[in-house]
Amino acid sequence: MEKRVKYEYKELLANSAMRFCADNCTPGGDSGDISIRDPETGYIYSYPNIKPGFSFYSWRELKPENIAVCDIDGNLIETEYEPTIEIPMHLAIYKARPEVQVILHSHPKWSAIFACARKDIPLTLAEQALALGGETKCAEYAPAGAVAVGTNIVKALGKERNSALLANHGAVVLASSISEAFMRSEYLEHAAMVACFAELLGGAVSISPDEILDPSVFH
Repeated sequence: MEKRVKYEYKELLANSAMRFCADNCTPGGDSGDISIRDPETGYIYSYPNIKPGFSFYSWRELKPENIAVCDIDGNLIETEYEPTIEIPMHLAIYKARPEVQVILHSHPKWSAIFACARKDIPLTLAEQALALGGETKCAEYAPAGAVAVGTNIVKALGKERNSALLANHGAVVLASSISEAFMRSEYLEHAAMVACFAELLGGAVSISPDEILDPSVFH
């Protein structure tokens, strides 16, 4: 079967941009990005790399025709728009975690505090264990766009965590859909905010994943 670029994925990504801004996943402009993997073709659809000369400089103006498409090795399927400069990170995650369909890379408020302090967000709330896979690790620092960003974030994510921090940069959540990605991003921000304020009361008290649910709920 001949592989083809699917407009519905472009439309889905473009339509996500307004919520991306409304949810404070970006402080403005083109900070942060989202990508989707088509399980049928393996093609990766992502927000574009906005360069000087573009007709817009904000995700609020993103249109389906602006969405970039490449394969799992970064080869452009369409040449009009290049993917986000963080595409090496996205591709590294997709290769390491084949079950993942969506990657949301944000420049949020509360998670960024931990990222700039290069500290992990401790596991303190039930939703972190259930939706994020536990604590959120902060990856080692690498310059934006570098291949090492992907290498470091894959290590921080491991095989089960669905969120990680990029040192002095932002955050990443993994999901099976756009809606799940936004939900997990909200959980991450909530956990970061709670942990920040908990520090004012003497520090957040961590719990282990097996303490989240009473065993009786499984019977």
